[in-house]
Amino acid sequence: MADTNYIGVKQQVMFNFRKERAELLQNLVVSDQNTTTKQIFPRRIHLLWEEDDEIFKLELAQRTKLQLGDKATFQGIKKAGHLVFLERPQVINKCLKEFLASL
Repeated sequence: MADTNYIGVKQQVMFNFRKERAELLQNLVVSDQNTTTKQIFPRRIHLLWEEDDEIFKLELAQRTKLQLGDKATFQGIKKAGHLVFLERPQVINKCLKEFLASL
């Protein structure tokens, strides 16, 4: 009985309230033209980006780094698409270890 109820709730979340979800996503998007100042973050930020990602292009990573300011660093991962954790897990782990060791 509980499994059936869970499936019903899951389907409601996935397929109902489409208008509300679209409005939420629309309001979360901030245009580059609306950004006038750089954000100041107290901690370092390291962007790991897949160089062959067809969903979030490399240009987005470069713009994001500029918007984040001086505390941000960027590292591209070669031969990796959107699912880098599945495609190149050893490489992503090495990058994370190196960054964490530098803190």
